[in-house]
Amino acid sequence: MERLQLTGLKPQSYEHPLDKKALDALQNTGGLETLVRKVNEWGFERMLRVQLTGSHLKVGADSFPELHEVAREAAANIDLPSLPELYIAADGGINAFTAGVGRPLIVVSSEAIDALTPDELLFVVGHEMGHIKSGHVLYYQIAEYLPVLGSLIGGVTLGLGELAGAGLQVALQNWKRMSEFSADRAGLLACQDPSVALGVMMKLAGLPRSRYESANTEDFIAQARAFESLDDDALNWIARRLSAMDQSHPWTVLRAQQCLRWIDAGDYERLLATDHQGPRPTLGAAFCTACGAKLGEAAQFCSGCGLRLRAPA
Repeated sequence: MERLQLTGLKPQSYEHPLDKKALDALQNTGGLETLVRKVNEWGFERMLRVQLTGSHLKVGADSFPELHEVAREAAANIDLPSLPELYIAADGGINAFTAGVGRPLIVVSSEAIDALTPDELLFVVGHEMGHIKSGHVLYYQIAEYLPVLGSLIGGVTLGLGELAGAGLQVALQNWKRMSEFSADRAGLLACQDPSVALGVMMKLAGLPRSRYESANTEDFIAQARAFESLDDDALNWIARRLSAMDQSHPWTVLRAQQCLRWIDAGDYERLLATDHQGPRPTLGAAFCTACGAKLGEAAQFCSGCGLRLRAPA
């Protein structure tokens, strides 16, 4: 299959509105700035990188050429400027995650590599690269490791860990859920085949391996379309409350529904047909002048480097 390389693609052109709304709410939540600053001070990202690179197999063009080619194509298709390092973990389940703000890396489970086709891996790796492209990684890894961070910061800063209280935790987990909608769109733009994206979501939802060959994607599509339709405000309200109770539920059918809604609206096809090349955004308005990370409209500091932002004159 000949796929398009969407040179000049900007994350703002495909990001889900609930991702942006949840991010703005998160950046206005008390305690976030202190938490980010402390994470940077304690070198948490470096510790995380040492742990991940010291535990998993690194993918190279010689050691795992097929997987390396999947990563290279995903980066080219969504115009990610540099190729992140890719690792294979022995973890069970179909899973992948991204870590590292300055030097991002992607970890894919060995079960995902065995269970997914090359095209499906293209969606999964493109999904993770979407997190990188949108500047999700700092907040995402804070949300993922918040219990550890809370105890670490609280233990060494005389209670500052309390700043990572219930309100901040709910805001982080709610945004984390909403960010998946944007990353799914990036994954679809990488693989450029809706049936592939939906096939991955079927497997994530629990499709038994013995049924991979006989599974009916149309039934899953019908289930996703029949899923209770909620407007964005109602969905956001429910998601925030569920975030306080359950931080791990994947909401796979809902993700499929949101992906189908984007396709049905014609936005996916319009993006594929659009010439994305043109003047890039000027640093300093929508992007950090220090590191170039994308900024939310209400951002008080940079999610990439932690720089405190000056209010406009």
